[in-house]
Amino acid sequence: MQNFVFDLYGTLVDIKTDESSVKFRKRITAYFQRLNPVVTDFFKLYEKLCAESGEGEYAEVDLYRVFLDVLNYGGTQIDGKTVKKAACYFRKKSRMRLRTYVGARTLLRRLKERGARLFILSNAQACFTLNELKKLKLLKYFNAIELSSDFGMKKPAPEFFAFLARKYSLDPNQTVYVGNDFKADILGAKSASFKTAYIKSNLSPKSDCLENIKPVADFATDSFKSLCAYLLQSAEN
Repeated sequence: MQNFVFDLYGTLVDIKTDESSVKFRKRITAYFQRLNPVVTDFFKLYEKLCAESGEGEYAEVDLYRVFLDVLNYGGTQIDGKTVKKAACYFRKKSRMRLRTYVGARTLLRRLKERGARLFILSNAQACFTLNELKKLKLLKYFNAIELSSDFGMKKPAPEFFAFLARKYSLDPNQTVYVGNDFKADILGAKSASFKTAYIKSNLSPKSDCLENIKPVADFATDSFKSLCAYLLQSAEN
């Protein structure tokens, strides 16, 4: 196997966020009002702009554009650097946990040592996900990273997987997609005829049933150690 495409959160990275706490909402409201005094109710405007972004079942909002519109609301002019900083602040204050799963970096390093090409295809926001990848020291392992916020559609949209395959000339017979969500990852990757490996993690949908997934995915497990063994063996073939 030459190409390994990974989902990010719930597959390589364990994360927990909470955007509902009173403390978080007060802090964020105050932060954005300092940047743009016209915005007196940040979350009302933020949620309105998110709801208006994109059409279709798999349309994906680009939160950078949302934050940009919030900060420029009422005619205020805010530069792009400040918008990115604000997006990262929003994410940082909502984040309660951010770490790689045990063995994730070792897996990526060993796959690279075997000459594999590594990619990320994930439902995620570029305005803060790239910063988190940098913080976790994961960027160096990947040949390319494709995120739904940039593409405008999210998994399991077949177009998203087809875009990846076309852009990087991926041979489906030499490509395995690794994810923790049966519908978004396994069924989505199957639309591009990729091989698939499923890991049931603490962030997998509660409706995912391992016994039902095993007949569909090429490999399925709830053990990260077993997943690593399978992928490393696949890299030898």
